[in-house]
Amino acid sequence: MKKDIPETPEFIHTMIQNEVKKQLQDTKVVNIQARRVKKWTGARVAAAIAVCVLSTSTIAYAGTKLYHMFLEKQGAYSIVTGIKADGSTGKINLPEKIHDIDISAGYIPEGMEWIDELHLEYPEHDRTGGFSFASVLLDEDDLSKVMQDKNVVDCEERTFGNYEGVYLKYNDLAEDGSFNQRIYLLCPDVYRVLTVYIGDDITKEDAIKVVENLVITENDTMIETAGLYTWSEMVSPEESSGEAVMTSIADNKLPMHQVGETFNMLAYGEDSDGNYIEDNNISVCVDAVHVEDDLQMLGQNDVPEEWVTAVGADGKIVNNTLSYIKSGDGVNTVDEIVKTESMKQKLVYVTVTYTNKTDKEIDHLLYLGTLMLMNHEDGKYHICNHVELSGEDYDRVIWDGVAHTAEMTYYSVSEDYGNGGNYISSLMPGESKQVNMAWIVNENELDHMYLNLNGEGGALQFSDSTLKSGVVDICQ
Repeated sequence: MKKDIPETPEFIHTMIQNEVKKQLQDTKVVNIQARRVKKWTGARVAAAIAVCVLSTSTIAYAGTKLYHMFLEKQGAYSIVTGIKADGSTGKINLPEKIHDIDISAGYIPEGMEWIDELHLEYPEHDRTGGFSFASVLLDEDDLSKVMQDKNVVDCEERTFGNYEGVYLKYNDLAEDGSFNQRIYLLCPDVYRVLTVYIGDDITKEDAIKVVENLVITENDTMIETAGLYTWSEMVSPEESSGEAVMTSIADNKLPMHQVGETFNMLAYGEDSDGNYIEDNNISVCVDAVHVEDDLQMLGQNDVPEEWVTAVGADGKIVNNTLSYIKSGDGVNTVDEIVKTESMKQKLVYVTVTYTNKTDKEIDHLLYLGTLMLMNHEDGKYHICNHVELSGEDYDRVIWDGVAHTAEMTYYSVSEDYGNGGNYISSLMPGESKQVNMAWIVNENELDHMYLNLNGEGGALQFSDSTLKSGVVDICQ
């Protein structure tokens, strides 16, 4: 949320919700915090736009029909991408079941690795940038829906190996691992449109070369086409039903705990037989909160890799440069930086005690601290992604430092388990264990900080679990 970005397709939100639900029901507790959701969309704003190639190309669909992926320019910075079919109806005869697909790359930039079957990244970039792959089903009888992308500064329609597609680049004011490039790839032989999300750590040349050498193969798994997300659902998210995101709540509806106060929360772990358990007889207490100018409290060997560059020659955390952005409409105007400001960054170091109040041992107890920023006014708590959301001359703020709220970047207790290691390996009945969590934040956020300790995380909305367990006031 540091940047105003193109709309995330609703199907991505649904996939994320389903994945979290599956994880919570699995017999192996998965570290939700470590499974950071990709910023599936590219960043906004620009200074100039490259010339777009708008010629129409064709490819064969299932050996019988020809389909076209096309571009249309609307205004200076808006691009419409669509699919056309030859013939009067354009109807696609989808089978009831199709093969699942595997994606591999015949060319991989030096130093990149497959993190999983859908993410090709530089390992040192810690789950940012690189390539992310997603696909949707071609619609059976409706190809009229088009994708509108705004703030596009470079676009090209071209052939990528065996497929036709469209390359787009969004204007990006900060290189922070966001996906500022995208390729739509029409793959009718497997009844799909593939979307390749490309990070700002990838050059256009490498992006094109990777996609040109993609190998898309059908595997033995069969999936029903009924219920699969389609192109029209992806490009028209406003037509999809979804729950409203709650970002404001009456202060008497949000339990507010203080430093030193003990309260119960729902915790996730396993019993001694390896069975998944949920239990609300785990108590937590924030014992202490420290705000520092350096990273000495972390020790010499525990500094997160992304924080190494945040320390200057004097051992202090370096300042952050904030850029204040005036937004354009993305069609005829683009965002611009109207002013910059130097801001101190601070280490927020929190000590938390977990106590097992049950009569059984809990293994692999997931713990997670999420730092929420909130304003308290007019009897309500309001979630904000920056303490100064807008002003007379600007609409939003971005920065080039490592300041980051939401999920804890540093945690002191870990084990080789799950997807990130932030687990207490064992907690016996009546036993207590302390853990430490840390973030680097902008100095002007210190008096807006609240700690959410429920195991589902959540920094950008009030979930049911957050409203049940409450948050801890750690404002300074």
